[in-house]
Amino acid sequence: MLRQLFGKKVLLDNLDNPNIVSVNLSIQNQYLITELKKHNIAYKIRNVAFFDHFPSNLNHQGIVINIKDEAKFKTLDTFIEFIDNKSIATVLIIDSIQDPQNFGSILRTCDGMNVSAVIYKKNNQVQINDFVSKVSMGAIQYLNLIKVPNLIQAIEKLKKAGFWTYASLLTTTAVTYTQIKFASKSIIIVGSEEKGISPLLAKQADFQIKIPMYGKVQSLNVAVATGIILSEINRQNN
Repeated sequence: MLRQLFGKKVLLDNLDNPNIVSVNLSIQNQYLITELKKHNIAYKIRNVAFFDHFPSNLNHQGIVINIKDEAKFKTLDTFIEFIDNKSIATVLIIDSIQDPQNFGSILRTCDGMNVSAVIYKKNNQVQINDFVSKVSMGAIQYLNLIKVPNLIQAIEKLKKAGFWTYASLLTTTAVTYTQIKFASKSIIIVGSEEKGISPLLAKQADFQIKIPMYGKVQSLNVAVATGIILSEINRQNN
């Protein structure tokens, strides 16, 4: 099964990806042929009509990449078995993210921050589609992605496997994220753009953490906040 990725930056970031099958280029992008030949990537020059078939929000830039769909969708039980002998692991749990731009940005950050798995819901959550894949810059090819019907049950299983849970919340009881010593096996929970983490899910957290705000706006974009917290975990682990 093939998946399509879009855009120049995505192509250049994935030139060494062995799963690329071929690349469709507009006439304006013929200058990339030398680079494609260097990496033994098949290509076709396409006319404007070919690219008009794709939704405008994909911003394809006249570049469509056909790639084997090697996204690592795992079951939670398989992942727990895989991670059992690892001394360090970070799992991100996403609660009801609705914006595909945010979801894709979070996945891109997770790849850069060496996140062991991303867990998200089957329902009431934006799913992985072409737009999310594009924004992730192809990160979905490298992440362990776990889709579950119930996040609370997923957390309970991970806790039994030795994980500690940290919920990103702007509450008076939340501790500044830099004042926390994160466990070697950590679960980070981030919430939706409008409602944050659901109260039932927040109760599952061993710790509530926050990023202090010093301006008039009292919250960060969820993708930005996720990156800040994951960066601190990496700093501590390294």
